[in-house]
Parts: sequence; structure tokens; C-alpha cells
Amino acid sequence: MRARVIVVCASAVAALAAGAIAFSQGAFVPQPEEGAGRQEAAESVEVTDRVAPEGDTEPEPEPEPEPEEAAFDAGGPVVTETSASGVSVTAPEGFLATEEFARVDAEIAALRDRGHTVGVSLLDLQTGRALSYNADEQLYPASSAKALYCAMACEANGGSGGMAATMERCLVDSSNEDYEALIKTFRLAPFATWLSEHGAPGAGRNAVDHYYPDISAGELAACWQEIYRFGTSGEAGADELVGYLSRTVVTPIGETLRDECEVWSKAGWFPADENDLASTNDAGVVFSDCGPYVLAVMTDLPADLDGLTPLIDALDAAHDAMCGDVA
Repeated sequence: MRARVIVVCASAVAALAAGAIAFSQGAFVPQPEEGAGRQEAAESVEVTDRVAPEGDTEPEPEPEPEPEEAAFDAGGPVVTETSASGVSVTAPEGFLATEEFARVDAEIAALRDRGHTVGVSLLDLQTGRALSYNADEQLYPASSAKALYCAMACEANGGSGGMAATMERCLVDSSNEDYEALIKTFRLAPFATWLSEHGAPGAGRNAVDHYYPDISAGELAACWQEIYRFGTSGEAGADELVGYLSRTVVTPIGETLRDECEVWSKAGWFPADENDLASTNDAGVVFSDCGPYVLAVMTDLPADLDGLTPLIDALDAAHDAMCGDVA
């Protein structure tokens, strides 16, 4: 085959040379028959392709591997930053890029896009890592205020002061009648003072003459920090209060997380009325596998406790992500 290539090429060169000489002398150069010329050209191309020297065609470069995303390090340096949507976090650097944060952001946005007001405050009690959104806006607490009032009463009186059954119904069953009975006994002025002393001055001013004083998610979480302190202190009345808060009947936080860990919580809800007091809230202490944390979620959803569940579940996952490696 290689010899044939040489012959074909040599013949072609000779023919061209002869033609050139004849043309230059004005001689007529006969053309090859049409079929023969095409066949020879095709044969030459085909043969030449078969014997192309190795290495004439450069191999295509290998595609570069796509860069891998850096894994989030819960043990990394802690920073405080705010997302474009207004969610503030004190967490390891890079937390805003995690899937867990994206879920929280999406659930808040879903409520906000439906026209609702949302306030969130989460604080890890061991590390100080935190997440908050609109935590300073005061909202109607509904029955979530009952936990704060009963904490005040138990701290001041070493327990329920002979009103155990009344306090149990107030907290476990969220009885409004029993809440009013407690207020008639222990009054509102001490409640206003207790709120102001434990991180809720705005609610303290409202509590002077309101059974359910407006409060922000940040203030509600601050009061629950005091409930955690008292409930774990061993002081008189602490175990009684914890016994009620750990078995509240209606609570999205409890319903979502009590199968996994201990939860102290008290929800509040109120349907929309002519005074625009629509409210759905829950707050408490979650004793998760990676450490206890306080959580307060407040909205103006009209008595829609199931509406809080997706956000609460996302917040618990976010807490695990930001604190999981430092428990």
C-alpha cells in the first residue's frame, strides 16, 4: 500500500510537470477521462488518509474538573452578618451559604409573601450563636404570655402559691379563665416589673394594664432565657413550672420536636377580629442533641398553628448546622 502511494504521487508530479512544459510550448494537453480522474483523486485521498503519520492530529485536552464547594465548618470562626433578606446570624463563617439557612430564609419569605408579619429569635444557650429576623417589632402574644406570667409567679412565690391546679390548666390547657384567676391573685404590677428586669422593657410598659402585653420576638426570647435559668436552677418552684411547660398540649415547637428531645414551650393564637389582633406564636426552650436553645416565633397569622411548623422545623435544622460540631 505504501509503494502504491509513492507511485500515485510520482505519477501525479510527472503529469503536472509534463503538462506545464506542454502548456508553455503552446501544445494541446489532452484531459483525462472524467470518470478516471475522479476515481484517481478519490483513491489518492482515501489512501493518503489511511497512512497519515501518527501524531499529526493533536488530542483534545481533557476538561478541567469543576471546583468543589467548600464544606461548611461549624467549628470555624464565628461572625455576625445579615443576609440580603434581612436575616441576621451570629454563626460560623459561611453559614449564610448553607442549605439549612436557605430553608429558613425561604420559609420566612413564604410567610412574608403572603402578607404576614414575622418575627424570629433563636439563641444557642451554650455558644451564643444566634439567628433573628424582625426581632424588634412588637406583636400581639396571645396565650404565649401565660408562660411569662407563671414564671414570674413561681419565682416570686416559690411555686404556684397554692394554685397548682389553676396554673396547670393555664399552661397545659391554655385556659383563659385560669389565667385571669392567677392575675387576680398575683396582680399585673409585679408582672410589668419582671418583664422589664428580664429583657422585655417594651412589654413591661404594656403589661401595666394589659393581660396580653404586646412583645417582640427578641423580648420573648429574652424572657425564655430567664425561664431556662430558673427552670434549671433548682430553686423553689422551678420543677413545678417546668413540669407544666414540658407538657403543654398545643405547641408547634413541641409537636415538631418532642419526639426527639425535651421541650418547654407555650404557644399563643388568636383569630382575626375587628381590632386586627390576629396572632399565631410559639416560644420555648429546646434541649437538642447539640445543646439547648431558646426559640421564639411570632406572626400575625390568624390562629394557624400548623402554619408555623415548616419554619420551626427549618430553624431547628439551622441550629443543628451552626452548632452541631461544638456541642
